[in-house]
Amino acid sequence: MNAIMFEGITQWQKETFPKATSISKLLELKDEVDELKRDIVLDNTGKHLGFATCFILLFGAAASAGMKYNDIINAISEQMDISYKEKFHQ
Repeated sequence: MNAIMFEGITQWQKETFPKATSISKLLELKDEVDELKRDIVLDNTGKHLGFATCFILLFGAAASAGMKYNDIINAISEQMDISYKEKFHQ
């Protein structure tokens, strides 16, 4: 994912689902995660698209909450730093 792809996805979501909110996207994400779990258990060949759908919804929810691409990248980096420190300081 890069900034251009993020902007394209989130702009498409705004135009296609203008009334969607972060919460509505997260509720849809919950349903998609359940579907993805089934696809993984059944080893369905299309599970890669399920992962993609989940990422798209999560990025859209973050954008609806006011996050930009760089905000997400920085948050991921910050969280990974925390996770690495927790792992090595247990």
